Amino acid sequence: MNIYDLTFQKYPEYVDSGAKKYEVQIQHNLQWTDLILTISESSKKDIIEYLGVAAEKVYVTPLASRYHHNYLYNNNLHCLEKQSKYDFNKPYLLFVSTIEPRKNINSIITAFNLLKQNYKIEHQLVLIGKKGWSYEPIFAAIESSPWKNEIHHLDYLSDELVALFYSKADVFVYPSHYEGFGLPVLEAMTLGAPVVSSNTSSIPEVAGDAAILIDPQDSMQLAEAILKVISDRQLRQDLINRGKERAKLFTWERTARETLKAYRTII
Repeated sequence: MNIYDLTFQKYPEYVDSGAKKYEVQIQHNLQWTDLILTISESSKKDIIEYLGVAAEKVYVTPLASRYHHNYLYNNNLHCLEKQSKYDFNKPYLLFVSTIEPRKNINSIITAFNLLKQNYKIEHQLVLIGKKGWSYEPIFAAIESSPWKNEIHHLDYLSDELVALFYSKADVFVYPSHYEGFGLPVLEAMTLGAPVVSSNTSSIPEVAGDAAILIDPQDSMQLAEAILKVISDRQLRQDLINRGKERAKLFTWERTARETLKAYRTII
C-alpha cells in the first residue's frame, strides 16, 4: 500500500469532504497489508503514530523532480516567454501548487503586503496552480490587498512554462502547513530558485540546509526571510547553489532502488 501523507487525519480542516472518507478505507486495507510505502520519514512517523502500524512495515521511497537541472536548455526560452504573456522584466516572488488552505497562501499575501508597505519592494507575486477547495478566502485576501494588481494567479500552466517561472523567480515561497514530501520545493531547487519554506513536516528533509525555513504560522518571519533573500545577492546565490546540489540527492533511480529493496522484504 502507498500512503503519501495523513493530512485527512492530522489536519481534517485542510481537506475536502471526499478526503475525509480515506480513514475508513485505509483502516480496512491495513487488515491485509504487509508493506506500506511512503515518501518521507515525516510521513512514516505519522503512519506509525496515527495508524498504529509497526515501524518495520513502513518503508520510505522519496520522490524526485519532474525536471532536471538543465531542463530549460532544450527549450527556446524566448518562445516560452512570449507564450507565458508575462513581463519577466518585473521581479517576482513565486508560489506553485494547488490553491487551497493547507498551502497557507494567505500568509504569503500577508507577507507580500507587509513587504510592499514597509520596504516598498518592487516585486510582483505570482501564484501558479489550479483552484482546489475552500479557495475563496485566498482570492478575497488578494482582492482586499492594496497591491492586488501586482498579484497574479496564473492557474494551470504547462511543465515548460512552470519551469520557466521557477528559473526566473527571485524567491520561491512555500509556507505550507503540512506536506507528505513537498515536491515544489525540490522542483524550485532543481531549477535554480532560492527557497523560503516551512520548518514543519517533511520539508526540512527535502530542503536540508539549502533553504531558509520559517514558522508557517508567522507571516512576519516569512516576510523577513523573503526580504533577506532579495536584499542579499550573495545569500541568494548561495541558496541557489546549495539547492541545486541538494536536488541531486533525489533521483528516480534512488526511488526505484528503495522501492525494490522494500518489495524484497516481503518476497
